[in-house]
Amino acid sequence: MKKTNLLLFILTASLLAACAPQASPAPTPIPTQEQTPLSPPTAASIPTTESNVQQTPSSVWKEIRDPRFGFGLAVPCWWIISPIPSEGTGGVLGLANYDEAYFMANSNKGYWDWPNGTLKIDIVVFENIDPSLSDVDAYMAMVDTSMEELVSAEIQQTGAHTASVLTLRNLVNQNDPPIRVFLYRLAPEKLILINPIPQSIIDTPDFQSILASIALTPQEAVSISLSPPVATPLIEASCMQ
Repeated sequence: MKKTNLLLFILTASLLAACAPQASPAPTPIPTQEQTPLSPPTAASIPTTESNVQQTPSSVWKEIRDPRFGFGLAVPCWWIISPIPSEGTGGVLGLANYDEAYFMANSNKGYWDWPNGTLKIDIVVFENIDPSLSDVDAYMAMVDTSMEELVSAEIQQTGAHTASVLTLRNLVNQNDPPIRVFLYRLAPEKLILINPIPQSIIDTPDFQSILASIALTPQEAVSISLSPPVATPLIEASCMQ
């Protein structure tokens, strides 16, 4: 992914966030197709088998695995997945608890007015980084520091992994509040960055369960929460029945 395009993506995501109101199931492979607008859930993306009725609360978590880069995680079973394209350098995996129809029906100003309760997580993959650099330095080497400033960095344990939690300031629009993103080393020359939108979801049990579920290699198992998601579904969630 080119530096300019990736930076614009991060800055746009943070601007949208500033405008916003503040047992285990089988893995679901993510299709390697070009990203398309979010669409309503289908039977293929939301399990509706009778076995869900008898399973533990963790059955309402859906395990997904990116086939191109190998990482996996668990999200509430009704969330919508926008996969990483099968070609190109890097990419973005989009996760959302709403579909396009819900969003547009409940927003007065499109993506400048996020409806209450709508949540989005963008997982950005960086390739071709310098493996000799730390995670923080490798990330900062990928962005234009005249447009984005590192305010602070700290280490946080998230499940089986440690993340570098970066606080970033948008230098293009300095009225934007700083944002926090979560950085993991996916491979010696690859990073993934997790950008939660809006930022108010960071300390919620559901987001923390998603972070704790992350598997960074194809061989590592996704760690699925033993507790059901807390947030009320905004769209049809027959997988919880």
